[in-house]
Amino acid sequence: MTAAPLRAPVIPLPRRSRSAPDQADPATQQLRWLGWTVTVASARARASLAVAGSVRRRQSIQFCSAARLLTALGIRVVVVQPPSPWPRDRAHRLVARNEAGLLGDLAVLTAVPRTTSGWADVADRVLPVGTPLRPADPADAVPCPVTVTFRTDDGPLPSQPRTLSEAVAIRGLVVEVRLLAAEQETTGAA
Repeated sequence: MTAAPLRAPVIPLPRRSRSAPDQADPATQQLRWLGWTVTVASARARASLAVAGSVRRRQSIQFCSAARLLTALGIRVVVVQPPSPWPRDRAHRLVARNEAGLLGDLAVLTAVPRTTSGWADVADRVLPVGTPLRPADPADAVPCPVTVTFRTDDGPLPSQPRTLSEAVAIRGLVVEVRLLAAEQETTGAA
């Protein structure tokens, strides 16, 4: 027998699980937070300088701010078109649930046409600019549903990011906005 001390057993490091998304390095996360902060400040400055009655200017600020915020976080938006295009002869009414949170709403603002009824409601909820001027919704507007899902370049996420901190930490985050076929409203005759 020897008097040498016992060696500690070698315990292998656990393999990286494919269920958890790849994390961005701390420097990238810090740059994303800085970009988010600067973009929010510039959006507020633009909003304070907006002309009170200009609907197009307000929508332009909201649309561009949404795109800049997503870019600052390193998030890509992929828009999947419906199998049959939304009808052009009638007005559209956006049907989107708020299950995807802030990031989903920002992605919807960049993916759905601004002329769609309901776009301004989402925009004013996420990025309020001035006092909203609400035109009356057309009575014959076609409901156009939209779904939002999250994934990375490697595949779907096990759960969607709920906070900004989680979104900042994920490398290669993609928000997929899927425009579904317009719902055909049937008018029944009595």
